Parts: sequence; C-alpha cells; structure tokens
Amino acid sequence: MTPEFEERLKKAVDDGLLPNVVVLAKDKSGKIDYSFSHGPTALVPDADPVTPFTLFTMASMSKLITSLCILLLIQDNFLKVDEDITKYVPELADQPVLTGFDADGKPQYTERKGPITVRHLLTHTAGAGYILMDERLARWAKATGKKLPLPLRHGEDRKVAPSLETRFAYPLLFEPGEGWVYGTGLDWAGRLLEKLTGAFFDDFVAERVLDPVGVAKGGITFHPGRFMPSEQLIAGMSKRNPQTGKVEFMETEIDNEGDALGGEGLFGGMGEYMKVLYSLLMDDGKIVRPELAKLLFQGFLKPTEKEALNKSMETPEWAVGVIPKADYDWSLGGLLTTHDVGHRKRGFLQWGGAWNMAWFIDRESGVCGVFGTQVFPPGDPVVRSYMKEFEDVLYSKL
Repeated sequence: MTPEFEERLKKAVDDGLLPNVVVLAKDKSGKIDYSFSHGPTALVPDADPVTPFTLFTMASMSKLITSLCILLLIQDNFLKVDEDITKYVPELADQPVLTGFDADGKPQYTERKGPITVRHLLTHTAGAGYILMDERLARWAKATGKKLPLPLRHGEDRKVAPSLETRFAYPLLFEPGEGWVYGTGLDWAGRLLEKLTGAFFDDFVAERVLDPVGVAKGGITFHPGRFMPSEQLIAGMSKRNPQTGKVEFMETEIDNEGDALGGEGLFGGMGEYMKVLYSLLMDDGKIVRPELAKLLFQGFLKPTEKEALNKSMETPEWAVGVIPKADYDWSLGGLLTTHDVGHRKRGFLQWGGAWNMAWFIDRESGVCGVFGTQVFPPGDPVVRSYMKEFEDVLYSKL
C-alpha cells in the first residue's frame, strides 16, 4: 500500500469515522503481502488494539466458509449440485410459497411444486429470504404474529437459545429456481451438512476448511466461548450517529449456545480469513480439489435468476463493493463479475458482511484482499469509500 493510504485510515479511526480497521492483501507473485491494523477493539476506555487475529463478528462473510464445506460434501460424494435436499431439511421443505396478501392483509400461499437443490441454497435461488431485508416477509410476520428471537447480547443469560428452524421458519418468496433473493440458503446448507454427516458444524469447519490452511484453533469459529475464557478479544460493534457522522459504541451480538448459522454466525480474525482466501487464489487444493474450487468462479444462475440478481444490484444499499451497471452472476461461493470492469477481471469473486466488511479474489489479476471493521448499518457510505480506495491502491501496486 502507500503511506498516504495508511495515514488516511489512521485519521479516519482517530477522528471517529471508523471504530477500527484491519486490512490485508496478498498476490500470487509474493510481491504483495500486506497487513494493516489500527484502532481499539471497542469504543470503551482501555480497550486492546485490534490485530489481524482479533475476532470480528463476520456476519455474511460466513457464507464462503459454509460453501466450501458443501463443496467438500460434493467432493466426498455425499451430495450433487442439483440434488434435491428436501428430505434432509423438512422444516424448509414444508414451507409454502408466499404469493401475496388479500384485501384484509391475510397472507396468501401456494404449495411448493419443485425440488430445493444444493445449487438453490448456495446461489440464493431457493426463495428463502431474510425477514429483516424483505418487506413481504416483514408484512407476513406482522400479519401472522410471528415473533422472531433476537440474538444473545453480552451479559444476557438465556437457557434456551433459538434454533435455526425457529429463526428461519417462514415461507418462500418464490418457487425455487424462479428468482433470486438474498437470504438464508447458506444457513439451511449448514443444517444440511449436520444432517448428512452427524458432525458438529464448528468442528467440521475447523478440521476440513481451516486446519488445512493453518488457521489457529478458535481463530474462526461459530462458538468463541469454546476457546477463550472471556470475550475481551472480540471486537465490539459501533453505529454511526447520523447527526455527528461519528461512530458510537453498540452492544456486540454474541450467541455461544444457539445453532451454528452457516450464513451469518462465524467470528474470526481477518488474518485467519485471509489464509482461506489465499488458498483459493493459489488454487493449491488444500481445502478442496481444483476441479471443485473452480465452481466458486463459475456462474450458476439461469437467465431469470440472473435478471433478478442484477436488478437487485441496481440499488444495493446492503451490499458492499458493487460497481453500478456491471453484469453479475452468482457462483457457488459469492457474487461473480462476468466481464472485465475497470481493474476487476472477469471472474472477480466477492462478498462481505453486514458490519461493513468485504473480501475479494481476482484469480486472473492474481490478488485477493479483505477489509474488516465493525460498523452498523450495512452499506455505510463512509466505509465504502475507504474500501474502494483500498482496492484502487492495491491494484495500482500489481
């Protein structure tokens, strides 16, 4: 990177525009092996400084890790990409398709007709949305009196943590394979893995995805309480004050007792996450064989699904790193750019997490990177500007 870029990041943290930041990048040649961290773990007195190994709440950055787990099941002949999985996850299979509301606001449904496949879960084409992101599901919840459980917070003691089925037992938004909506498919994919293997999801992730690339025990985990005596090394959340423009302390969501949510539940260090990204960049086969890893860089959407995806990307307040008017597809691992756009090459794979974090892998250019912080709400324009600068400076150094 450049001293000027680092100074701008430091100033952003010191001026209260960012709570903290951890940035890493590597390229295939070995010329770039960059790591930068600045700021406290939380906006409280005497907080430890963040490092590449501070556990961040990763939110949807969890999805790539879960996708790799499913690719391993395909590699091990447990699954096929287009296999119907409804018999393994009946709670999802039993959900009807929400078609609308009558004049009195009562939800209207139709029975699901087709299968739900592995591809549907990994590409967000199963119709399983997020209730906090879709007004149809929010309206459905209000009409039916559905009360969704909130995550645990620091200091709370709840004997019965909500299950995945409790959290996500709401109707599909379309017939599987007939649309695209960002949602809970990867959470259900995690449940599928548990049903097929009988494994504890956190252990499967550690043994099959993380250990092979040298991630430290507990460096990325669904249950940080298994590995640490306290939560001191977990970065706290912050929210932006709309009046001052500065970030303020926000309680950190922690759930050590509930189900491992494959779409959003991991905690991890950005330095540890980079080990996964770099393995995929180098195509070294340490996690999955190259013939399976290529599915992460191959578009899987049908024309109607792809059209719905690109329409959703026109105003993606909730997504990070999206270039307007680019053409996108979805692979089995994330958002895929289908053609060269600026310095991004065709096959540029990316995604991130709700707390304004982002990762990317550009195999053709030979570079990968990750940008970590903990700011609410998603799609924060201040963080976006620093993410863009990070990417621009990085590519200028290739």
